[in-house]
Amino acid sequence: MSLPENFTGVSVDPPNTLLRDFANLFLASVTTLYFELLTIRYLCTEVRVFTNLKNLPLIASFFGIGVGMILGKPGKRLYAVFPVAALVFFSVIRWAAWLHLPNTDVSWTYDLSQTGDVGSAARVWYALRFMGLIFGLSSLVVALFVVLGGFVGEGLKNMAPLKGYGINLAGSLVGVLLFSALAFFNCGPVIWLLVGFALLVPFFPRMTPIVLFVLAIGAVAVPQRNTFWSPYYKIDFVPLPSPDASHQGDAYSIVTNHVWYQFLVNLSPAFLQRYPNAEPNRFLAPYYDLPYRLVPHPRNVLILGAGAGNDVAAALRHGAQHVDAVELDPIIQRLGRQFHPEDPYKSPNVTAHVNDARAFLKTTRSKYDLVVFAFLDSTTLLSGFSSLRLDNYVYTVESFSNAKDVLSPDGTLILSFATGRNFATDRLYKSVAKAFGVEPAAYFTRYWVNGVLLVEGQGRATIIPELFNAGPELQSKQNVILATDHWPFLYLRNRSIPTSILVVSALFLLAAWALLRRLGLARDMTTGFSYHFFLLGAGFLLLETKGITQMSLLFGSTWLVNAVVISSFLVMAITSNAVAAFFDLSTVVSYGLLLFVLVADFWFPYSLLNDASSWVKILVGGGWVALPVFFSGMIFSSSLRRQGRAAEALGVNLFGAVVGGILENSVMVGGTPILGVLAITLYLMSALAILLFRETDLASSRWLPAARIRSIT
Repeated sequence: MSLPENFTGVSVDPPNTLLRDFANLFLASVTTLYFELLTIRYLCTEVRVFTNLKNLPLIASFFGIGVGMILGKPGKRLYAVFPVAALVFFSVIRWAAWLHLPNTDVSWTYDLSQTGDVGSAARVWYALRFMGLIFGLSSLVVALFVVLGGFVGEGLKNMAPLKGYGINLAGSLVGVLLFSALAFFNCGPVIWLLVGFALLVPFFPRMTPIVLFVLAIGAVAVPQRNTFWSPYYKIDFVPLPSPDASHQGDAYSIVTNHVWYQFLVNLSPAFLQRYPNAEPNRFLAPYYDLPYRLVPHPRNVLILGAGAGNDVAAALRHGAQHVDAVELDPIIQRLGRQFHPEDPYKSPNVTAHVNDARAFLKTTRSKYDLVVFAFLDSTTLLSGFSSLRLDNYVYTVESFSNAKDVLSPDGTLILSFATGRNFATDRLYKSVAKAFGVEPAAYFTRYWVNGVLLVEGQGRATIIPELFNAGPELQSKQNVILATDHWPFLYLRNRSIPTSILVVSALFLLAAWALLRRLGLARDMTTGFSYHFFLLGAGFLLLETKGITQMSLLFGSTWLVNAVVISSFLVMAITSNAVAAFFDLSTVVSYGLLLFVLVADFWFPYSLLNDASSWVKILVGGGWVALPVFFSGMIFSSSLRRQGRAAEALGVNLFGAVVGGILENSVMVGGTPILGVLAITLYLMSALAILLFRETDLASSRWLPAARIRSIT
């Protein structure tokens, strides 16, 4: 092994200096990754304009960190502005509802405008307000992370490249684990910020920034009555008026991430007989009784999306001997257990499961007389790395086939959805028909929303006369795009990237490029190594997204799966960096193995792992998904050792991740397999860049001197 020509001999520094540099870099890396996860979660929850643009905060933070790493230690002005910007940013998020910011939304179909039949002036004003909100908050995200990235960059410049990179990866891993631990304990923004600002105190030891951090915590800590935080949602649990003082707690409303989710109601015969006009109890009763008009006395019932327990209570009222109640969110299920007036979750006939519906379908060995797809529509995305929603893999042909497999010979499947007459209803109908091989019975419902009811199995022969028979209308639809595991986008009209995402992505890239030019960094990233690290970053982001989607299919679309995948990828990167530090594995060999695994993945039999034990899934499936990360990490670390400038390399790498995050939206066109195709293309391009690299590039690379950069900032 040979050391890079520009190796600075950090190891000769005094031990105290080395320890201080190690601690500073490690803490900066922990803090940066922690705030990245915090920002994505909090911003996308409170400001709904970001709900379907969830990777925008991700790429904004990547861009800010990348700029900060290259700049190094933040300049005085940026350093002084950070506490003020943090106070403004988190205060705006906390008071977004009061400022009416959630009202500007990207609809569930990703449409930019929901203004309906209004004049062009109103549409222009809507678009301007939308863009102003998007880029105002994104600018704050970039500014905050330029400073955090600067702390990381300063630490990297004081360490040998591979050692510094390894410390950065280890700190990032701890940041992920720390935020995941807070999610596990259902902590909310006050605790998030308390921990986050505590991590920042060593970098801002003076009284003024500490006071501003305390003010930010105080702004967020203003009590929100009946508000809970789960790993997925902000949940507002609102008691509704009771028919009289002696019957408090007979109806509640559950709102997740500022969108109404469901009611929790007393629909027992005794209550409805005593209070026949109580609302919303009265108009909800026929809806929850519908499945049992088709299957009057089911023995074994499976409810997917059991929520707070209304469907479970209905099954018990109609004589179900056993109910498996599957609910993804532990807090919603806990609220049902604690507050539902009929106490369905306390029945000995009910087994509650906190799990993803699709994962449960693939692992259960039971057979059911009735399978109910209840309230499964999600108000959030699977991950900041992905365009998929939490519920996308529940409404695919393969998922309905899994549901068919768990039906008893005379079983019935019932699916209800609040889509009415539109393309999503057409897609659901055709996808169910594809899975079962026969057209389902279909009805349009108008209980409290325009909905659709689909019925397969034994119950499809039973007619519900008061509902509109939607079968002939839905059966006549042609050229309907099915929802599959490869293209699971129930809410996209066509195989296309929505205008809202295209416009925002293009404008963000233009703004980012303008900032790089303003800082004098754009012209300094034209060497072969710069292109190489840039393309590695884009490829790695797509690998991470691909891993999350594959593991979600294998283990379920849960927050824990996301955390484990991200953590595992960091562990693999740490491992490859350690190996690269001691063994000079040929870059050609690493590229060959990486590309072989990526190509072979198109034929890897993931479906064979569905019936395997959890440990086999983890070792075989998880190991296979993580394998490309190891070889990609070997390539990165080997190149980093040659280039010798960790801060600049990682900064450019993160710029590539920004482009990778935008390219991820191509799954809406080509489906999830396109992630592998794009990753292979980007890695091939990165290999081409390093093949074209000449040693003269290293000598002539024009990274801006730190002193001149700080004079700009």
